[in-house]
Amino acid sequence: MADWGTSTAKASDLDDTEESLLLARLNRIENNASGYFAVHINLSKLRSNHKQGHFIEIAARTFDVLVDNNDATLFSLNNKDLALICRNVDVDDVDAAVEKVRGLFSDDPLTELDETAYEDNFSTWYDLSNPEDFAAFFAVITDLAVEAEQKLAEEAARADQEQQLGEPLGPSNLTEINRKLQGMRVADMIKRQACLKVQSGGGGELVFFELFLSMSEIKERIAPDINLFASPWLFQYLTETLDKRLLAVLVDEDFDEVTDALSINLNISTVLSRDFQNFHRAVDGHMSKIVVEFQIIDIFADMKNYAYARDSLQEHGYRVVVDGLNPLSLQYFEPAELQSDFIKISWGPEFTGDEEESRLMEMREVIAKAGKGSMILARVDSEKAVKWGLNLGISRFQGFFIDKLVQVIGRGRGG
Repeated sequence: MADWGTSTAKASDLDDTEESLLLARLNRIENNASGYFAVHINLSKLRSNHKQGHFIEIAARTFDVLVDNNDATLFSLNNKDLALICRNVDVDDVDAAVEKVRGLFSDDPLTELDETAYEDNFSTWYDLSNPEDFAAFFAVITDLAVEAEQKLAEEAARADQEQQLGEPLGPSNLTEINRKLQGMRVADMIKRQACLKVQSGGGGELVFFELFLSMSEIKERIAPDINLFASPWLFQYLTETLDKRLLAVLVDEDFDEVTDALSINLNISTVLSRDFQNFHRAVDGHMSKIVVEFQIIDIFADMKNYAYARDSLQEHGYRVVVDGLNPLSLQYFEPAELQSDFIKISWGPEFTGDEEESRLMEMREVIAKAGKGSMILARVDSEKAVKWGLNLGISRFQGFFIDKLVQVIGRGRGG
């Protein structure tokens, strides 16, 4: 599985925004709004580092039980806000869910409660049976609907400009590209990147080599004039084919001779496929040498199959990595609940600077709670990143700087 960018909006999408669906719902209940109320959670006002997509997804999932067991509907708005419409739902149950979301972002100033203030900046409640409240909420959502349509229109315009980078991946060319992928040789495009456990006395111990296919080389060979990342969902379909091509190469490995553990990033659907069963037979008793990585976005999309795939892998002796997180995201859910062997978080320059010691201590506690022995800091591009990770209790690292370090260690050993 590979990473992808954001989806491209089209003008035809404008009528399908969450804002327009919410307005339609309000129009339907306007004349009979008895028992209805709404909660508007202002996540758009959070600090920018708290508004990443998977954080908002975690917040939205907090309402799953409430929505499943009551007459309640959650709308995830374009600006990151959440809007909950309820009918004859216990207010205390809703308040408990809202407070749980507040707790997810507890270190953000937006969540602070001012007991002397009449309004709460984090959430706004509306009694929709009250005409004034109904009108106020309707006006707010109308403004957000206009903003969402403007944003989508701008994204559509940018997409038109990006066509000079290549024709967007679409149904018309997907089949042909997928056919080429299935028939092309990929063995020479497999790259490897080391994950190293840095030892306190210097040097390091190899944890595994991650194997991945170079997307730039694949694009150059089969689709130089196609923007493969224009549609994340169609691209995900291609990654499933790439998974199978990678497994087809690895099936021919003699795992008796494999000395270093290998990591492969796969879709959950791939692990549940016949292709992985063929690979499993080829591994034949050497499962401890294989690490399987899942992207967090794939996990959240299908938690049930993730749990099944994870349990099956671990029962057979494979190790499992959850990938696609950053250090801040560990505050917003319990990584231990995913029951993986490793959690991979990505380094970024935003985690350096004039950080208060209290903030660092907070993150150190979060990582310790998540299990610092299972943490891998990825995308490490400098010694500064390694020092930052070590300061938080992380000892396993991956990235271009680590690749260079592995080369140095290898030369020092005469490799």
